[in-house]
Amino acid sequence: MARRRFGKTVIGRVSVGFGRILARTPIGFNRRLARALTPLVYHLLPRVQNTGMANLDLAYGDTLTREEKQRILRGSIENMLIVAFELFQIPKLEGAFLERNIRVKGVDFIPRESGCVAIGAHHGNWEWSATAMARRGYKASEIVREFDDPHLDAFIDGTRRSGGVITIPKDKAAREMMERLANGYMVGILADQNPRENAVPVTFFGHPCWATIGPALAAARAHVPIIPFSITRDPDDGYTLEFLPPIEMVNTGRTREDLVVNTQRCQDALEAIVRRAPEQWLWIHRRWKERPHLEAEWKRRASENR
Repeated sequence: MARRRFGKTVIGRVSVGFGRILARTPIGFNRRLARALTPLVYHLLPRVQNTGMANLDLAYGDTLTREEKQRILRGSIENMLIVAFELFQIPKLEGAFLERNIRVKGVDFIPRESGCVAIGAHHGNWEWSATAMARRGYKASEIVREFDDPHLDAFIDGTRRSGGVITIPKDKAAREMMERLANGYMVGILADQNPRENAVPVTFFGHPCWATIGPALAAARAHVPIIPFSITRDPDDGYTLEFLPPIEMVNTGRTREDLVVNTQRCQDALEAIVRRAPEQWLWIHRRWKERPHLEAEWKRRASENR
């Protein structure tokens, strides 16, 4: 246990040092470095390649060739590295730099008089999306997962907050999220990953998995819309941040059933975003991983409601 903690501390300190360097280098250098490292990650980390290809096989089956899937996976790894290196450029996201790097579409879908839940995926440069809106005068907040090493967590959190964004730790999200929504904030949630708790069964790319109930539950309780968004890398290395029409939510009065339907609609919206540029999604995440404890809990609740 002590050795593991020590290892995380070392990795955290090294990451902070590397991040401080990347915060000072030109953004073009960061992108070139990420692209140079992509083949190394792809070829030298077989676990990354195996997980990514297994996910692509599951999602696309025989509709894509192996070469096409490999191209998507290499693009996914490249995008992941670029996002990681561009994260430290957040303090520069203002003025001409912001306008040059991020184009925004669909802002008319964002309510100005009330809050909203903005759902996105680990797609494109998700780290820049909240800052782009905060810099444009919107009240922006986002749910974040804290890092194990407190030194690294403080550094990353400070970087995110430097862009004018209110960060909400995932383990404290329930109460603070509702407070932010009540005060007119846009609350961003990346809802495309496999949660450990508070989830319902859904399908993603046609296959069963679990999805967080957070967006649907918060929107129902706060009476605010859910706005899907994407932030996609363009050929010129800039981004298009696009907000899409609100998801049409059901409200039959059957809370449990409504939650499942509405969560599935959120996943459908995210799947459509991923399909538009699959090489920019995080395919190395085990999205379809089985969760036996969630399965058992779901069956127990279902039997109680009979």
